[in-house]
Amino acid sequence: MIPTASRPAGPATTTAPTSAAEGAALAAAGGTTQWLARFPLFAEADRAALARAAAAARWIEVEPDQMVLDFDHACTDLFLVDRGALRVLLRAAGGREAILDEIGPGAFFGEMAAIGGAAAPPAAGVRALLRSRLCVLPAEAFLAVLAASPAVALRLLRLFTARVRAQNARLLERSALPVRHRLYAELLRLSRPAPGNPERIVVSPPPARRDLAARIGARREAVSRELADLARRGLVEVGRRALVLRDPLALRQAVEAALAEARAGG
Repeated sequence: MIPTASRPAGPATTTAPTSAAEGAALAAAGGTTQWLARFPLFAEADRAALARAAAAARWIEVEPDQMVLDFDHACTDLFLVDRGALRVLLRAAGGREAILDEIGPGAFFGEMAAIGGAAAPPAAGVRALLRSRLCVLPAEAFLAVLAASPAVALRLLRLFTARVRAQNARLLERSALPVRHRLYAELLRLSRPAPGNPERIVVSPPPARRDLAARIGARREAVSRELADLARRGLVEVGRRALVLRDPLALRQAVEAALAEARAGG
């Protein structure tokens, strides 16, 4: 989907910590334990288990375009995002990369490999979009928190369920819909109410054409044509700071009609 980054890097497990002084300060103040307790995934975690996990944690910083987790690298750590932005990628045929998701503070990755063990290395790669700070937990520490915290385990199961449903929807779109309707569906997923104007639905910042193409399994030229068509029809407004969906209901109805036709065998 998108070209590989021009700056190769090793897996995050070999990245240097932010600084020894910062790490010592966090440890002395119990900062890592407090930070983990505020992290959404661990909001209901057993505090003693969380404190033990914090003792095993380390902090790393990664630069833009740096691979944090490489494809099929044997890493079972759990990565928790403190700040920054990262992109989750799948490698398609011919070495092309497919964009699976973009994540920021409060998100995490590596949990499937942590649970599955070394025999199930990560199937996805993660690349930093911005300078990012991450807390890294060894699999043993993460699993100990899950064992001591049924509420955290249940939350994780619910997240897995939501993720599977979302991926099933995207798989159906890819197999059943033409580029036009796949693009409509992706724009709807990416859109949010504009700050201060909830009736204005926007995708901000506007994604690059190549990134949209990578998200829906299409060529950049096809995405450009469809966006131009949407603009001509007054359904979207393409600006420098945002892509405005002027009639999101029409886009949603078009996607639903195309899916209904595909299910009916039409």
